[in-house]
This record gives sequence, C-alpha cells and structure tokens, in this order.
Amino acid sequence: MAIRHQLAVYSPIPIGAPMRGVAAAFRLTKDPRPALIDLLRREFRASEVLLVGSGTQALHVAIESAVKPFAGAERTVALPAFSCFDVASAAIGANVSAALYDLDSDTLGPDLESLERVLAAGARVAVIAPLYGMPVDWQSLEALATRYGATLIEDSAQGHGATWRGQPLGTLGEVSTLSFGRGKGWTGGRGGALLERWNGGRVERLNGGTVERQSSFVPPFHRSTVPPSVRQEIDSVIGLIAQWTLGRPAVYGIPHSIPALGLGETTFHPPVQPTAMPRAAAAAVFRATEPSRREAECRRENARWFLERIPRSERTTPIRPTDGSVPGYLRLPLLVAGGMGGIQDACRALALGVAQSYPQSLVELAPRLTGPERTWPGADRLARDLVTLPTHSRLTAVERDEIVRILQRPSTGRS
Repeated sequence: MAIRHQLAVYSPIPIGAPMRGVAAAFRLTKDPRPALIDLLRREFRASEVLLVGSGTQALHVAIESAVKPFAGAERTVALPAFSCFDVASAAIGANVSAALYDLDSDTLGPDLESLERVLAAGARVAVIAPLYGMPVDWQSLEALATRYGATLIEDSAQGHGATWRGQPLGTLGEVSTLSFGRGKGWTGGRGGALLERWNGGRVERLNGGTVERQSSFVPPFHRSTVPPSVRQEIDSVIGLIAQWTLGRPAVYGIPHSIPALGLGETTFHPPVQPTAMPRAAAAAVFRATEPSRREAECRRENARWFLERIPRSERTTPIRPTDGSVPGYLRLPLLVAGGMGGIQDACRALALGVAQSYPQSLVELAPRLTGPERTWPGADRLARDLVTLPTHSRLTAVERDEIVRILQRPSTGRS
C-alpha cells in the first residue's frame, strides 16, 4: 500500500525555526515580537500592528473595531457568502449580525451588485477575503464603499505573494489582517496580525503580554487572557515541530490515512477570546520570511505550468485573474463540473493533493443572518464545483504531469 500522500498546501518552516521557537518560548532569547512588528510595518506600510493568536482572532478584532461607532442595522458586517469558515467564526466572536453578499464565481471576487445591495440596506463594514491569493478589483470596491461611507476590512489570510497593481495584498485596506497559521503562505505554525492605517490609531498593541492603549479604541481583550501562557507557548512549539515533520508527502501519508485525525478536512472552529501571539510563533514567522518569499515564487511558477496545460472546456475552467493582478496561488482554483465528483479518478487526484474547496457556503454558519440577499448563486456554484490544485515546492514534475492527465480524462458523469 502506498504511503505517500501529497499535501494540498505546504508552508515552509526552516529547519532552525522550531529551535528558535523553543528558545523564544522559554525566554532564552529576547522577545521576537517587537522585531516582527517592525518588519510588518515596513513590508505592509502599516501605522500600527497588533499581533494576536491567529488570523481569525485578528479578523475578530478588526470587525469589532470597525463596527464600534455604529448602532442598529449599521452594526451589521457584510461577509462573502463563500469563504473560509473562519470568516464566520470571527464574526460570531465579534458578536455582530452578518449580511452575506454573493461572489463572482468566474473570478472569486465580490459580486459588486450584490455587495451594493447589502451596503444600501445599512451594513457599514464589509470583509473582503481574496481566496487562494486571487486579488480582487480593489479600486471598484473602494469606490462602492465610499458611496455608502463603509469600511473595507482586507482579510489577506491567503494573500501571501500576491499583488494588485504592484501592491502586495495586505496593504490595500484601511485595516488588513494576516494569518500565519498552518497552511498559509507565510507561517509560524500559528498567529495572526492586524495592520492598521487609520489616522489616530484605533487598535491596541500587545508587546510582551502587556496592553498599551492607542487612542480611544478598546477591543475586547481581558488583561487576564492577553499574555500567552506557558501552555500556549508549549503548544506553539509542538505545532511547529509537527508541521515541520508532516511537511513531507511520504510522512504526511501516514497520519492522513487515519480518519480519526481528520487531516485535510474542512471544519468550523468556534471563536475563542483573542490573545497575544506566542513568542515561539513570532520567532518562527521571522525566521521563515525569506523561505516564504521563495516558496511564493515556486507557487506562481507551478500555477503558470498548470495553466498552460489544463484543458479548457465547459467542464473545466480556471478562475480568471483580475486585471492588474499577480495571484499568489496558495492553491490553483479551478471550476470542475461536479467538483471532485466530476473527476474520473478522484481517489488518485486526492492522493496527488487535488482537493475540493470549502464544501458549503457560509449561509448555515454566519451569525444572526440578515440583509436583503436571499440567494447566492455564485457561492452555490463555488461550493459545488470549485476544486484546487497543489502549487507548492513539494510537488514533483511526475505528479504535475499525472494531475493534468487526470483532468484530461472524460467526466464520469457523477455529481
């Protein structure tokens, strides 16, 4: 029985990152978080940076900060109807109502008419979450937001290595969020960041477990929960070592074959109270800066290779990049009629790292659903038909060829 199982997504963790994480966790070196904050300020042109325990927590804080000035219907946040389940989790944690807007299934960007209807109904905050590093038309979104006095939150959790009109994703919004969790383009095993560009400073900074208030904004942290505990640091180190070990297809295949572990499954995670990023995670993120840039180049190159060879048909359609964009291709998104059920040798495709995208829209997950939209045809199509191909550096030339051959085979007619 073959053990090898290709990863759907791979994030580089340099061999020295776990050891640096251990040293930082047990305070054998200076706190790496201030240096990481300085790096993020420079790389993403941010006035303030808040490091938290995950990208979901960063989005939670961003939503809560953005809706604070509003009351009633204006405290509703507009969310994409199809996205990572953690987007819904962040909105639940922020204790807001949600109105879902549809997506353009050809580009993965917001359906502007749907989003406008949601804003016209009263929502004054909208989360924009480019999937798989596929940039959206930010200029059109900003023009729409300006008409309604709305704030756009750029959730760039999957945007590492992507640019729009020469600007990296994560630099476009008044407030942006990053994720350094497992499976992201730039990882420390866990952790996230909120990047703020509002004048006056509306976020708090967490340095060394202490809270320094900035301006009048007070996010929902309790001082007793802010400092990372020893348990959080230990969990962070264990997670780093596990991710480094499992980042090899020959090793990953062993735990992946155990159904109880649920590896590769898409699940909903309930929100947790935001905490500071562990020192261990910050040290690993800092160490992975250059390897992550090289990995992003590899993802783009593999995506270009696939796009030159994947057969175009009514059954198989690559997602169309937005004009002026350079996608990061955390994975290569592809519309296949029937999703994985429309691929003839789906079992072999799964073993090669091909995967169904999110298996359902956020309709059943979003909190206190409101707003004018009642149907989301773009989101429904994506939940049914969107699959992703691996683009990372662990993918071999032989595996790339086999994936293309599988996609070239006639459909089985299953759905």
